[in-house]
Amino acid sequence: MDTNSYMIEMFCIIDDFMKRKRIRRRGPQPQLSDSEVITIEIMGAFLGIETDKGIYTYFKQNYGDWFPALRRIHRTTFTRQMANLWWYKKSIWKHVLRKLRFDRCISLIDSFPVPICRFARAYRCRRLREAAAFARDVVARQTFLGMRAHLRVCWPGVIVDFRLAPANVHELQVAEELLSNVHGWALGDRNYWSPDLAEQLRSNDLFLLTPFKKASSETIT
Repeated sequence: MDTNSYMIEMFCIIDDFMKRKRIRRRGPQPQLSDSEVITIEIMGAFLGIETDKGIYTYFKQNYGDWFPALRRIHRTTFTRQMANLWWYKKSIWKHVLRKLRFDRCISLIDSFPVPICRFARAYRCRRLREAAAFARDVVARQTFLGMRAHLRVCWPGVIVDFRLAPANVHELQVAEELLSNVHGWALGDRNYWSPDLAEQLRSNDLFLLTPFKKASSETIT
């Protein structure tokens, strides 16, 4: 399926869902519909565009005929509307999740860093200051300020659960919550190695498979 066809199908799913929701009880309706905003944001993420400004600019330049109201509104208006729809985006995700076929008994858990600013601006940045923390990005080999996204993915690659936590919170602290009421097998990297957690989960019929904490050993818990 090409990108345009995928976007049309995505919009139809979102618009059908949003028609059943009463979002605003008073005030004028936005020029750009909520279905259009959510579609643009999801497609922007699908295309690998990482910033709100980048999404706005790309779709205004390349899909202005598809979303004519996007040419009439300011970027901050678009960004504010996009942020205010977070609860409905989560509801759409759960709605789509119920329609997908995946194996709930085979899970993979992992995390990745979510910086909130460039490191040079970290000590001046006030964005999400109460939730963010400093931590080490092992892959990039550098310190960052931000959060970590923790995911549980089921075979063959469906994200079924996630959490956002301060970057300095260890994976094990979030894993227990992500794996609650989960059965079958879960695969994680060395950061999830914990005999105590593995034993606790095993009592709930979940087998956590992880490499030994030290790379010199190939044993698993």
